[in-house]
Amino acid sequence: MVTKRFVYGLTVLTTAVTIAACLVQYNRWADTIRSVDEELVFPQLADRLESVTKIKIERSSSDDRGSFIIQPYGNVWGIQEKGGYQTRSSLIRETLISLSQLTYQEAKTKDPSRHAKLKLRDINQKQSEATRVTLEDGDGKVLISALFGKRLQNLSGGTPSVYMRKTSNPQSWLTKGELEIRNGPLDWLSVILTSIQRERIKNVLITTSDGNELKLIYNKDFERFEIKNIPEDREIKSQFQLLNVGIIPENLLLQDVRPAKLKADPSLGGARWETTDGLIIYLSLAADINNSNLWASIRTNTSSDATEKVRREAASIEQRTNGWEFWLGDETIKKLQSTVDTLTKVKSSN
Repeated sequence: MVTKRFVYGLTVLTTAVTIAACLVQYNRWADTIRSVDEELVFPQLADRLESVTKIKIERSSSDDRGSFIIQPYGNVWGIQEKGGYQTRSSLIRETLISLSQLTYQEAKTKDPSRHAKLKLRDINQKQSEATRVTLEDGDGKVLISALFGKRLQNLSGGTPSVYMRKTSNPQSWLTKGELEIRNGPLDWLSVILTSIQRERIKNVLITTSDGNELKLIYNKDFERFEIKNIPEDREIKSQFQLLNVGIIPENLLLQDVRPAKLKADPSLGGARWETTDGLIIYLSLAADINNSNLWASIRTNTSSDATEKVRREAASIEQRTNGWEFWLGDETIKKLQSTVDTLTKVKSSN
């Protein structure tokens, strides 16, 4: 027979076991997760931003995003591994300010075996997904050095978060801020070489390696490119294909860059674009025997009646391209090999 005394005793025992289990769980996680009042992760950085002269982005040797150094070259920031080619200055400013404004949100694990889930393993470990960011001043003094891992978006649209830990410190944190560490060099570089609206393009001349010349004009009335002097027995295969060739300078992007070391080879062909307001852009090609790629060099000129605005535009393009050669990618190189024959077909007899 179950007595009231037995029931009371069982209840007390169950409560005691539950409390004990909760205490064990609490003690297990107490050193791993706890909320903290908002405080800056790098409290001294805001006053030292002007003294930053080197940004090191370092990753595991197995990480395809790579490691590189960003530093000033004259008045612009550039990537050392790309010969100092300029980065997006706004991105450098945003990154430094975001680092200075990063705040602690929650303390996470100290256990190195659990860092992998947060993408915070040491970068000397082959499969590490962490990015180590180090800022140095002009004397080589390290201002901050920390590992950054998984980034979390705020589903309600608020400030995102990122897991991080300071270098050589196993304590990891969930931190809050607008910080976003970009991936490889291309995500940091100023990759736009030309941005010429198609409506401005007056003439296009593309010369291929076999000496064929493709001449295009832009017909504003029909909002399309047309082939000049197209043979009477041929017609355009695809207006879309022709458009893609004509708008090359509308959004010409680099896929890689290095200081110019090759001599342009006219036998490889090239291109010339002229706008209605007097901007002239020349593209020359050179072959790299080491990797069989065709590298492009770009220069500009203006017509005698070009406005001062167009002359400044030409100078701006020249500033980004003079002294450099660019890998434009297979797709763009293929477009630069277009001919009248490849873009047209024999007219149907119907």
